[in-house]
Amino acid sequence: MAISYYVICCLLHLEFSLWLVRRRDTVFGPLAFTDWMPTLSVAVGLGLVFVIAKGLRNQAHARVTCIYWLIWLAAVVLIDRFLTFSINEYFHYPQYATLALLVAWALDPKRNRWLVARVLFWTTLMGMGDELLQYLWITTSYSEYLDFNDFIVNLVSAAAGVLLFYGPVKSQSVDMGKKFGTELWVAVGIALIVVGGLLGGRIVVNPQEAIPPGGILRDDAGLPKLFLQRQSHIYGSWQNGPRRGTYYVMPPVPGVLAMAMLGLIFVSYARVRLRGTLPNSGHF
Repeated sequence: MAISYYVICCLLHLEFSLWLVRRRDTVFGPLAFTDWMPTLSVAVGLGLVFVIAKGLRNQAHARVTCIYWLIWLAAVVLIDRFLTFSINEYFHYPQYATLALLVAWALDPKRNRWLVARVLFWTTLMGMGDELLQYLWITTSYSEYLDFNDFIVNLVSAAAGVLLFYGPVKSQSVDMGKKFGTELWVAVGIALIVVGGLLGGRIVVNPQEAIPPGGILRDDAGLPKLFLQRQSHIYGSWQNGPRRGTYYVMPPVPGVLAMAMLGLIFVSYARVRLRGTLPNSGHF
């Protein structure tokens, strides 16, 4: 279910975006579904508060979980203020929270292994794959750069899914489960590929000329080069956007550091929740 859901979301991204912004003639005049996003966002937010409150009612660990939800909310507010192009990007939150729930359900159906780090890792990695696919293929008509802003949003969205999945669980039922080994090797492998690509000139951050849609050009030897942005001035700039007037385009290095910081914060949820049950366990 998690894989099917992910593939469908990836392949239908452009169609859903067009469906959302397409204006239609109605009895109320020309309308687009995106016009209802502010109202829908408030309704979903209130529903989320209700679900959280219901799950934490009469729970001894409610204070800890509430603190992490407040951290999550602070991240959402900062993202909305500085990194959000349009309010339509709010759809990332339910999209990747749902994916995280499905991944968590697949890896830990009994909710007693506390695989917070693994769920966050795989959900965030799939989100990065989705953004890369959009840049290279799905949304080439308007994608000007590989979007590290959305990398961050997808991670924070996945954190919401993790908190929804593990928040209501009592800490007493714990199985140590498998350690964070496979994910570490995957992360190291990806890091080596990226660093090797940057050093070898196969991955380019700042192009010397305008790059056509898709972000890939072949050199004189016929070998492909991946350009992370199609013009050299986009990363690290403030761009115009309908949400707040302007938004900041996160460059790759600060984007990765922000993801690492947020990831470590939300991964610590399992350790803090289990501290009284499994002292000095080192389990993530």
